[in-house]
Amino acid sequence: VVAVVVVVVVVMSIDRERTVVAVVVAALFAAHARVVGRLKSRLAAASTEKQRLQSILRVRDVPKTTGMFAPIARARSAFSRRNGTPRQGGALVPRARCEVKMEARLPRHLLEGLDEYTHCWVIYVFHANTNLAGTKTGGAAKGKVAVPRLDGKRVGALATRTPHRPIPVGLSVGTVESVDAERGVVVIGGIDLVDGTPILDIKPYVPFCDSIASAKAPDWVGKEAVGKDEPLKIIRVDVAERAEAPLASSYARSAAAKTLYPDVSAFVEFCKEVLSYDIRSIRERNADVDKRKFDTYRVILCDVEIEYTISEERKVEITGAKAVPREVFDDWERAKVEQQAREALGEHPKPKH
Repeated sequence: VVAVVVVVVVVMSIDRERTVVAVVVAALFAAHARVVGRLKSRLAAASTEKQRLQSILRVRDVPKTTGMFAPIARARSAFSRRNGTPRQGGALVPRARCEVKMEARLPRHLLEGLDEYTHCWVIYVFHANTNLAGTKTGGAAKGKVAVPRLDGKRVGALATRTPHRPIPVGLSVGTVESVDAERGVVVIGGIDLVDGTPILDIKPYVPFCDSIASAKAPDWVGKEAVGKDEPLKIIRVDVAERAEAPLASSYARSAAAKTLYPDVSAFVEFCKEVLSYDIRSIRERNADVDKRKFDTYRVILCDVEIEYTISEERKVEITGAKAVPREVFDDWERAKVEQQAREALGEHPKPKH
């Protein structure tokens, strides 16, 4: 009897151990499946975010130009893309900064003497505008354009400063902040250039002939509209407490921000200045609250994505910030090099349908 009891106990012990092992193995498999699922989800989200961020780099894909009108320089601007770039240079966003470096093929000391002027004119190509390439109309010029200050009223393109012109050439004025003639670099303030803009020429601003005291323009052209409510007016721009740390860390990670602004406070003041005008589309700005596409808006400045909200009282609050990861740029540049190599071999990309 004792022997039978011992055998039964041993068998039950073995079964228990097997059961425990089976439960543990099942739990491990379940945990593994959950971890793998979370990793796959995060990788998919990271891939989607990377593609979204890479889409902002399309404005950097500068068209090739040769001959007489080949660019003399490229702009390294605080405005990473068209959205957020002010409608005019000069007094609208005076804290904007743009570093212009002359092409290496040009004679040295082209900029010598420019530091004796307070302001300069810059002539450039609207390389990021839809007149140049990749449009639904094949780059056709527009006769009239919708003016933001007129809430969408259409005006002849050549009666405005729109980038959508028959020949997409721009003219802007800015302050001469610093000149390094030896390196061929000038830093210009308050100018409305998108990052990567091809520069065609720089000319000094000469007050006696460039400033015309008797000049007149329509009421809607001034810094603020005359005789009506300013449609782009923002009452105040605040920074939420929860956005302070992301702004600081994003500034630290952004080479562009650190090049153009001495510290994070100067960068934040620039961001607030940009958002002191309503930069949303005409449709989004005028839509009823329940018909707007977004609750939170984004603008990319110095390769930092700034998140903000706008209240019905026209008050802006910066709620977050995120530096565009370096690998986004690296992958984009690598893809461009590969595409250029294929084109050099006579291979061309298939058209998208």
